[in-house]
Amino acid sequence: MGLKNEIELDLTLARGLNYYTGAIFEVKALDVQIGSITGGGRYDNLTGVFGMSGVSGVGISFGADRIFDVLNQLELYPKEAVNGTEVLFVNFGEKEAAFSMEMLLKIRAAGIRAEIFPDAAKMKKQMSYANAKNIPFVAIIGENEMNEGKTMLKNMETGEQRLVSVEELIVALQK
Repeated sequence: MGLKNEIELDLTLARGLNYYTGAIFEVKALDVQIGSITGGGRYDNLTGVFGMSGVSGVGISFGADRIFDVLNQLELYPKEAVNGTEVLFVNFGEKEAAFSMEMLLKIRAAGIRAEIFPDAAKMKKQMSYANAKNIPFVAIIGENEMNEGKTMLKNMETGEQRLVSVEELIVALQK
């Protein structure tokens, strides 16, 4: 499977938590200068603090921030995780949001990363959100668009807008 594993026994290893009573372990990432990203061990007395003496246990914890740092340093993020939302649907209210949700389902099924602004808000706020997240397209659906069964697709880089069906939207975003 191409895995590269190294195991090192260090009898002087001590975790910073004093409730460990048996063997402890740490996992380090290779090829980066960072401490452990995972650690754990055996503890026989910890449950006594909570009124359950005599119950032993084994535990593990992951350092999410350290794992994040390692992934950044080694540039190991999957492309899908790095690339964010491709199109934001503007939310003008309940009717428009319900109409947008139908389109969202179809374009997500086509593999396009899309979201709808979580609540009805001023257009300026929603456009600022799209800019801050570097979302390249915004879908605007108002009463006229709903009557035609279409959306106004805005290219955030060029400012160009055009009225498109959901099928045309999918084709435009897959380019």
